[in-house]
Amino acid sequence: MGRHRKPANTSTKEPLVDTPWFARNRAVFLFGLTFGILMALYYVVALLPWVDGTLFPTYLQSNAKLSNTILHWFGQTSVVTGATIRSPQFAITIKRGCDALEPSWLFCAAVLAFPAPWRRRLIGMVVGVLAILTLNLVRIVSLYFLGIHLPGFFETMHLEVWPVVFIFAALLLWLGWISWSRRTALEPQNAKA
Repeated sequence: MGRHRKPANTSTKEPLVDTPWFARNRAVFLFGLTFGILMALYYVVALLPWVDGTLFPTYLQSNAKLSNTILHWFGQTSVVTGATIRSPQFAITIKRGCDALEPSWLFCAAVLAFPAPWRRRLIGMVVGVLAILTLNLVRIVSLYFLGIHLPGFFETMHLEVWPVVFIFAALLLWLGWISWSRRTALEPQNAKA
């Protein structure tokens, strides 16, 4: 009796069923759609007359007052008028784009669009927004000191470096939140084992 050889390309697995693109990428598509809608909503709300004319200027003034308090801790004799921090050495005005609202909402939109329990989303948004708003105070204070001590670097830091820092901060906070959220989801399963 002779030996029978099995063909080399025979597989014991069933052939893959050709699934439609949407079925394979549904989660990514839904994330992108939800994220896009939430970002568009931010810009619609930000341009409402009451928000743009009343709420937003009040928020900018609050940033100026908080930053000025920090500057006083560093021995500065600055004063606040509206959204402007002024001293004999330098003055800085906090305007749209220097407020950290856009990176905060970018972070929140990414958290809201990601599939996770609402409790974890809320915790993530509170922690992330507080971190981004705190970073914004660091930005304002650092720009004030740059304006006094290294005025040649002020524009570069203000227009090129700090905006990139905020985008990376929002991204890193979001990735950190995803890691925490997944780890938290696995903890009850690990406790049962």
